[in-house]
Amino acid sequence: MKKTLSALSFLGVILLTSTYFVGEMTARETEKLFLKQQPQELNSRLISYEKNFLTADALSEVTVTLEGENPVIFSIHSRIKHYPYKAVISNDIRLSDSELGAKLDNYFGSEKWLNSQEEISIFGNLSGRLNLSAGSYENAREKISSRPLQLDYQVDLQDYSGSAQINWAGADAATSSGDFSIESVQLFSDFSSLSTNGSYAYFSKIGKVIIGQKNYQSILQGLELKGSSQAGQKADTVDTSNEWKIARYEMNDGQGKVFTDNQIKLEIKGLYSPALDILANSSENKQLVENALKDLLAKGAELNLSKLSSQTPWGEVDGYLQLTLQQGAPLVEVIGNPFMLFDYVNGKAKLALPDSLLEEPAVAESLQMGLRTGFLKHENNSLSLETYLERGEFSVNGRVIPL
Repeated sequence: MKKTLSALSFLGVILLTSTYFVGEMTARETEKLFLKQQPQELNSRLISYEKNFLTADALSEVTVTLEGENPVIFSIHSRIKHYPYKAVISNDIRLSDSELGAKLDNYFGSEKWLNSQEEISIFGNLSGRLNLSAGSYENAREKISSRPLQLDYQVDLQDYSGSAQINWAGADAATSSGDFSIESVQLFSDFSSLSTNGSYAYFSKIGKVIIGQKNYQSILQGLELKGSSQAGQKADTVDTSNEWKIARYEMNDGQGKVFTDNQIKLEIKGLYSPALDILANSSENKQLVENALKDLLAKGAELNLSKLSSQTPWGEVDGYLQLTLQQGAPLVEVIGNPFMLFDYVNGKAKLALPDSLLEEPAVAESLQMGLRTGFLKHENNSLSLETYLERGEFSVNGRVIPL
C-alpha cells in the first residue's frame, strides 16, 4: 500500500512539474515569437501576459499595413490552458476599429467570424488552425459571397521552420461591371524560418476562375503555382524559382478561343540578399533604396526563363530566355545611359510562333514588319526569332544589330 501511495505521489509530482514546465515554456516561447523579425506589412506586439499555474491570459495586437490603405489592427485575446504534455490556446480575434468591425460582423453574420486554436507540445512544436467563416453581402447593384477558409500551420519552435496549408472554397461576385467566381483554392508552403529572408517552397492549386463582363467571359481551369527560394551558391545570395501552369484558358468573346497547356518557368540565381532585404523593408528611405539598387546591380545575377509555352488556337507557341548580368555594372552610369547595361549582359533568347498568326488582324501587321526587317524568319510553318547578346554585340537570326 505504501509503495502504491509512493508511486502515485511520484506520478503526481511529475505531472505537476510537467504542467509547470509547459506553462513556463509557453510564456517564454510566446514572448520570443513576438520579438521575431517581421515583414513591413505585418507588425505584432504582446500587450500583456498573465500566467497562473493551470491557465494564462494574453492580450496582443496585429497590425496589417497595405500601401495606400489605412492600417488594420486586430486585437487578440488568448486563453491558455496548461496540461502536463501541452498547452492549448484559444484565440478570440476582433478588429480594433469598431465601425469596420460592425460592418464585417454584418457581412459574416457573426461576431466570431475569425478565430484560431493552437497547441504547443512539451517538445516545442506549435500547431494551429485559423478559421474564417463564410459571408455574404447584397444590395441593388451588387452581390458578393465568400465561402469558408482554413489555415493550418505547424512550427518547430527550435529553429522556426515549419509548414502551412490554406484551403478556401472560393468566392462569387456579381456587380454592374461584371461577374467573378473563384473556387477550390489550395496552398501548401514549407519554410525554414519565420523571418523575411528565410528559405521557402510553395505549391498552390486553383480549380477554376471565371471572369464575366458584358458580351465577354474568360475561364481559367487547373491553375498551378509552384516556387521556392533558398540560399545561393555564393555567399549572401539567394536563388528563386517560380513555375506557373494553366491547364485551360477559354475566351468566350463570340469566337470561343481556347488555350491549353500554358506554362511559364522563371529562375533567378545569385541575387544579392542584403540588398533585397533593404528593398523589402526600406521603401520610404530613398538613399537606402538607391544604395541597395547599386549593390544589387553591381553583384550581378542570372535569369533563366526556361519555359514559355502554350497550345493556342493558331498552333503552338514556345520560347526561352537566358540572361546573365555580369558583376560591376555601375548604377549611376546605367541610369544616365540605359544602353550601358548591354556592356554587362550576356544572353540568348528564342521564340517560335505559328505562322497562322499572319492571318490574325490584331497582330498580322506587326508580324509582317518583323519578317520584312529580318527580326522574324518564316520556315516550316513557323515564325521564329533567335537572338544573342554578348557584352554589347547583339544579333538577331544570325545578323548583327548595332547598338
